[in-house]
Order: sequence, then C-alpha cells, then structure tokens
Amino acid sequence: MAFAGRTVPVNPWLLACLAACVGIGVLAGVNPEYGLIAALGVMLAVITVMDLTLGFVLFTVASFLDLLSASGSFSGTKVIGLVLFVSWLARVATRREAGFGEFVSENPMLTASLLAMLSWAALSFAWASSPGTAVGGAGRYALDMMLVPIAFSAIRTREHAVWVVAAFVIGAVISGAYGLVSSSPTSGMDVGRLTGTLGESNAEGTVLAAAIPLLISLVGVIRNSARLKLLGLVGVVLLFAGLVDTLSREGLVSLGAVMVGAVVFGGRWRRKAAVLLVIGVTVTVGYYAVIAPATARQRVTMTDTSGRTTLWTVAWRVIKAHPVLGVGNDNFILVEDRYINQPGAIQALYVVNTPKEAHNTFLEAAADLGIPGLVTLLAVLWFSLYAVVRAARIFEWLGDVQMELISRAVFLAVVAILASDFFVSGGYAKYQWIPLALCPALLGLARRAAVGGTAGQLATAEL
Repeated sequence: MAFAGRTVPVNPWLLACLAACVGIGVLAGVNPEYGLIAALGVMLAVITVMDLTLGFVLFTVASFLDLLSASGSFSGTKVIGLVLFVSWLARVATRREAGFGEFVSENPMLTASLLAMLSWAALSFAWASSPGTAVGGAGRYALDMMLVPIAFSAIRTREHAVWVVAAFVIGAVISGAYGLVSSSPTSGMDVGRLTGTLGESNAEGTVLAAAIPLLISLVGVIRNSARLKLLGLVGVVLLFAGLVDTLSREGLVSLGAVMVGAVVFGGRWRRKAAVLLVIGVTVTVGYYAVIAPATARQRVTMTDTSGRTTLWTVAWRVIKAHPVLGVGNDNFILVEDRYINQPGAIQALYVVNTPKEAHNTFLEAAADLGIPGLVTLLAVLWFSLYAVVRAARIFEWLGDVQMELISRAVFLAVVAILASDFFVSGGYAKYQWIPLALCPALLGLARRAAVGGTAGQLATAEL
C-alpha cells in the first residue's frame, strides 16, 4: 500500500479483522441479535484457534442455550458449533500435535463406526422421498460426530477433562435455574412443566438427570474448598428440583437408570451409590405421594404414552416395509402418514395432520436408515461406552481416584441419555454427543497416564 510516496506493508490479519468488524456492523444494523451472535462467533473462533480446549468448554456451555440464542430458524448455537468445527479443522491442518491421527489410531473401531453411520446417512439421499432432507440431516450428523475427535484433541490433561465436565454441569444448572424462575408454557404438551433453556420438558429432564452424576463426581474431586463442595451440593439439589418440576417420566426413568447404574458400575463407591439409590427413591416417591399437586402426580403416574405407542407402531411398519435401506435419513416424519391405514389397531391419528418423530431414537434410526443404520448407531454407542469403561479401569489400576470417579460419572451420564432415547428421538442432541465425545477422550488420558506402566500391566487393566 502506497502512503505519502512510501510503501507500507499490509498486515493480512489486520485486514481480516477490519473486514470482520465491518461485517458484524452490517449484521447489527440489519438485526442486532445477529450482530451479537456474529461477534460471539468471531470471538469463539479466535479463542478456539488460540486454545482449542477453552473453545470446546465455551461451546459446551453454549449448547444449552439454544432457546435463548434462536431467532426463527436461525440458531446461534449451530453457528457457534460450525465455528468450532472450522477452527478445529484449521488447527488440524496446520499443527501436527492436534491429535486427530492419534484419535484414529487409538479408536479404530469407533472411527469406523462413525464413518459408516455418516456415510450411510448421506448415501440414503439416493432412495429418500426428500433427498434434500436426507443430505441436510447427514450434515447435522457430521457436525455432531466431529465433536468426538474435537474433544479428543481438546482434552489433553486431567484438568481439561474436569473443565469440560464442569462446563456441561454449568450449562445444565443454568438451564434448570432458568426454568425454575421463568414461567411455564401455557399451551402445548408442556403446559405447567419446566422446560428450561432447551424449550422441551423431556429433553430438559434428561439433561438434568445426566448432569447429576457429573456434578456429584466434581464434588468428590474437590479437595481444598469447603465452599465449592457446598456450592456443588446446592447445585445437585437444584438439578433434582428442576428434574422433578419437568414432570417428565423420561427424566425420571433416566434418573432411575443413573442410580441403578451407579450401584452396578460404582466400583469402590458402590455402597455409597446404594445409599443414594435408597435416598433418591424415598425422596422422589415421597414428593409425588405427599407434596406434589394432584395434577403433577397424575401426570407422572398416568399409563397413557402420549401417542408414543402409535408412533412406535407406525415406525415398526416402516421398518418391516424397508428393512435394509430405510426410507432415507430424516424422512420418517415425511412418510409416516402412508403407513396409518394398515391392519392393526393404533390409538392416535394425529400423525395424519401433525407428523411427529418416532419418539424412540433406535426405532427412528431403523426406519430412516434400515437395519444397517441401526447397527452403525449401536456400534458408535457401544465403542464409546467401552472406551470410558476401559478408562475407568485404567485409572483404577493407576490409583487415580479422581479421574476414575470422573470416568464412572461420564458413563452414568451416557446411560441416563440412552435410557431417555427409548422415549425421545435424540439423535442430533448436543447433550448426547458431548458426553459420548468425552468417552474416548478419557481413554486417551488414561493411556497416556499409564505410559510408565508395563505393557502387560496395562493390558490387564484394560480387560
């Protein structure tokens, strides 16, 4: 650039910054909310490039704020997720220590399962009724699945793992607290129920149930701060109160799965888990039997499935008609009305005018992608859980009580979400993919911590 007869070197980063500022200013002029989200996106991109761990932590908290950051079909959380992915991709392309190759080599079966599921979902556009819907859904799967290697790259120390777990808990606490202080919906299926920042009571109940074991594990790893321990216990009470206020049977099932799972997979904490199971059951049953309003008690104890049996029947008909290919990714909701008028009783016909998802993650996967799609989904879940179980056993062998507790809590969080998956369609839920992403990341930490041990001892610990 020439200035007063002299050539002044142009800094490309300065030009990029100026262009970003101009763009954000234009967006703010069109819509202030878009401008704010764009500014946050640029900030996250810079943070992620400079510190991937901090970027992932911020994304984890932001993933709970979708309702607050959404405007129509525009979602700030989705934009932040895209920024995280692009920033991580740039980091992988320019830095050898990004850890992607290490993730693939240490988790070959999980990598193969993720690629198989994503490829099959993308390929289903060829036979889907709506190819564009299938491709769009595959794109959403891609962004969700990339959280797994991103987490592996971001979590390189035990402190990083604690930060991400704490970020998940903080997001859940914010969501629950928002629901407790805000007014409940006055129309729709969630009338009088806590929906939090997720905007849906069953999803909110699932998240709160998954966050409870994570927060208890954080309280367990705190050593030198009685105030933090007390704050954590208050958080547990808040999470439980929010879960109860969702009136979500799915949330209660998730909490039950956590408590039973803690007894089965509690390790050295099994007796304490058994005590918590008794306390949890007593408090929950006592609340609904004595304190809860009659409407809440009726909601939780009713045998009506809210139309789920109809949706499950229709999904099963779709699976029997298309067992191999399915109807195409995300296409079940578009074709379900074609399978209503068939032999066999169904209880609700609202799907004719108001199509709904299958309300079962596994049935929906089989209907959309056929048996191969269901198998790949189950493989992703299996190898993720297998990774965190191995991590817990390695940490136990190392005598690392804190990381063993964190690993077992992550396992229980995933169990809570999977229990809910039998009643909701949660394939794209960020609150599902973040705990899943923690599983191989924790195994990577455990393996690196065990490098000093002999190969035979490590192999024994991983069995």
